Amino acid sequence: MKIPISALLLCLVPQMAAAGTGSPMTLRECLDFSIEHNAALQKDRLAIESAAQSKREVVGSMLPQINAQGGMTYNIQKTTIAMPNFVNSMMPESMRDPNAPKYMTVTMGMDLAANWGVSLTQQLLNFSLFNAIRIADEARDISTLGIDADEDDVIVKTTTLFFNSQILEYSIGLFDESIAVMDRMAAVTEANRVTGLMRSVDADRISVTRMNLETERTALLQALEVQKNLLKLEMGFPMTENIEIVSADLDMLETLIYRESIHQYVIEELVPFKILKKQQSILELQRKSAISETLPMLSLSANYSQNYMGDHFYGETFHHFPVSMVSLNLRFPIFNGMSKNAKIRKAELELMKSERDEEMLVQSLTMGYNNARMQMDQNRKTIQSQKRNKDLAQDVLGVTESNYSEGLASMTDLLNASSSNIQAQMNYVNALNNCIKAYIDLMKANGTVKEIFYNGKEL
Repeated sequence: MKIPISALLLCLVPQMAAAGTGSPMTLRECLDFSIEHNAALQKDRLAIESAAQSKREVVGSMLPQINAQGGMTYNIQKTTIAMPNFVNSMMPESMRDPNAPKYMTVTMGMDLAANWGVSLTQQLLNFSLFNAIRIADEARDISTLGIDADEDDVIVKTTTLFFNSQILEYSIGLFDESIAVMDRMAAVTEANRVTGLMRSVDADRISVTRMNLETERTALLQALEVQKNLLKLEMGFPMTENIEIVSADLDMLETLIYRESIHQYVIEELVPFKILKKQQSILELQRKSAISETLPMLSLSANYSQNYMGDHFYGETFHHFPVSMVSLNLRFPIFNGMSKNAKIRKAELELMKSERDEEMLVQSLTMGYNNARMQMDQNRKTIQSQKRNKDLAQDVLGVTESNYSEGLASMTDLLNASSSNIQAQMNYVNALNNCIKAYIDLMKANGTVKEIFYNGKEL
């Protein structure tokens, strides 16, 4: 008897691609660990800090800019200039030298020179900087919303991998029960074979069936190990350590997926919609920044310095004097080759494109929610029928096994009942697994996936 598990594995493999010792971890504990240690979330937190520093950088450019400078110079060769020989021409005619050169040379400066000074610049009116601060605020809000979106993704992946692991462990338990049934059948068959009531071929049929069950169980064990490794990777859990999770509570899972509050849907509360609105705010501020570049800018400047010069820094050749100034600077753009107009128009076009993006996003989010809601409703109906079928198959197996022990049922009847029971159990497990996935997708679609933190406290 071959019990296929391909349906279960096909359900779980796509989730694999998406994605210690001690007491078993609950879902809440796994989620807490993921939020704290997931590498992507740690990187997002650094991005928020980087956005905060970007704002500080912009604000800093609006504060007074103060600089100090100083220097010292030793003139190895002083500057020499040539000029008309006005000294000879200014003397009385009787004292003039008729042979004096038309030009004379004069050496300028002294051997030593030094200076120090302080300058201050303050922006008084700069609309571009004002907008830049508001853009930095919006960018930080987007970073914060981004970490919310990534947290939702981490919660979805961690929860999916957690439930996949629980379902696989439960499935392994089903095969353990079926193998135990085969062992009981083997004992009865061996006793009947000794008394001549059963043929050796019947014992071989049971042995083959049991071996097939063992093979299927081994495949599930390997799949479970892969799931746990993916769960550790998503959580940021050390790969070298073993991780154990609590066993599945099917009654609690069914209670979870029948919650009605998950049907709430307010698109304005969805993180993707909030991010788009923040991006539109930035685009509007960028348009205002482009306009502000056509407006006047006003700034204040002040300087103070001390200058020293002489052949030595002492004695009668040493001189020093201060220099200071204050200026009010106004810059008013007059003509820029129409480049500013083009920049403004480009910003307006980006806003118009964003409005189209909003329409598409609303359609996409609404479609995603409606599809998730439909899948959830369908899976709820499926799990009800599969649960009834599972319970019926268990009853049939129990009655058939009892009749077989009393000689009232054939081995073929018992093997068929066992196979039907395993198939019904696996169908129920697959239905439950699909329903859990639909539940998670629905919570993500309506923006309430973080509620898993609380609803999954004991899972």
